[in-house]
Amino acid sequence: MGWDSGSLGPPLSDVQVELYTSGYQVSGHMMTRFHKVADILNLGGSTHLAIERATVAEYADPGAARGGQSVLVAVEAVLFGISSGVDDAPAADIVVQKRPVKIQVAFPPFWLIGTFHVPQGSEAMDVLNVADPFLSLTDAAVTSAAFPGFDGDAPIVAFQRKLAQVLIVTDDVAHGSGLEDIIPEDEARSWLPPADPA
Repeated sequence: MGWDSGSLGPPLSDVQVELYTSGYQVSGHMMTRFHKVADILNLGGSTHLAIERATVAEYADPGAARGGQSVLVAVEAVLFGISSGVDDAPAADIVVQKRPVKIQVAFPPFWLIGTFHVPQGSEAMDVLNVADPFLSLTDAAVTSAAFPGFDGDAPIVAFQRKLAQVLIVTDDVAHGSGLEDIIPEDEARSWLPPADPA
């Protein structure tokens, strides 16, 4: 996909999105220049997202879905979002060493279960201290005891961290580690002063 020579950035792409609020699932299409679902939600520059050719389903009554040529969704109300037709691969020129952490996130009426990637040397709960409102969760499963018809899975889900009511770290093999995440053990040992002879 090449850039449009008449624009200041990459061309607009038509992507399919699903946005979940506490009461509604909104499915449809967006025109966007961004290539990651978290960027679509973080960098839109508006209080509302415009979803075209949209369907709005209410969790309590999914059979009464409503459609519209254009639907506006408040960004502040979005618990999490899923998209297809975008490239969520990391940029080749920006490589930050990260480790996977298995987490569960509660956004009533949903639980998200998946893998969050934290920088080496960071704690898993540092997810709560980052600047971006929406963070990516990979290999994600969505479950709802109240509305099982909305269960599903996705390779990438972007969730709004400040709306998470509960966050559980279920598997962090590197928890509590520090420099060993960054510096190989044999190199770190070489920095130690020689032991005094007894």
